[in-house]
Amino acid sequence: LEVLRGRLVGLDGAEMTAEVDVIAREIARLDRVVKTFLNFTRPVELKLTMLDIGETLREIGQLVEEQAARNKVEMKVFTPEGRVAAWADPDLLKQALLNIVVNGIEAMPDGGPLYLRLLPVGEAIAVEVEDHGPGIPEEQQEKIFQLYFTTKKSGSGIGLAVAYQAVQLMGGTLAVRSQAGYGTLFRIVLPGARMEDSATP
Repeated sequence: LEVLRGRLVGLDGAEMTAEVDVIAREIARLDRVVKTFLNFTRPVELKLTMLDIGETLREIGQLVEEQAARNKVEMKVFTPEGRVAAWADPDLLKQALLNIVVNGIEAMPDGGPLYLRLLPVGEAIAVEVEDHGPGIPEEQQEKIFQLYFTTKKSGSGIGLAVAYQAVQLMGGTLAVRSQAGYGTLFRIVLPGARMEDSATP
């Protein structure tokens, strides 16, 4: 809705329809993710596909654009040329990344750059989300992926726990590196990467 609100002025009918379609797709994705994680003890039905990870990162950059702008945060998305794909569940990966990215935006009340990077790592790929907020104290870093643990006054303590479980279910890893006063870097590594040159048909 924030995306639509920011772009309604001056749009023609076709463009408005496209924006509404984006919202409809996101609602459907959120509905599935919420139902999947309402009960952490139930088996999760994965829908793995060879997913274009670069395209997923660009979509996330667009989805958080309005929220980032309100917080004076500049989204910087870096992806290699060509198609970089890996086995992943599109809905769960997008939700995991959104949770981490939104955390990063909220961690920078004074604004600044937030980096979203895609890096090939041998036969795997890494996705990094790096903010320039106050960082996470060392004694809290072991707890941030625990369900209901939060350092925010209004936080639920669910976002990073959902992200951690989603990445594990896809056979990946999620790690954090942070230093007080210097920001935080989250790193997701997913196996089974496939790199295709931009000229590949």
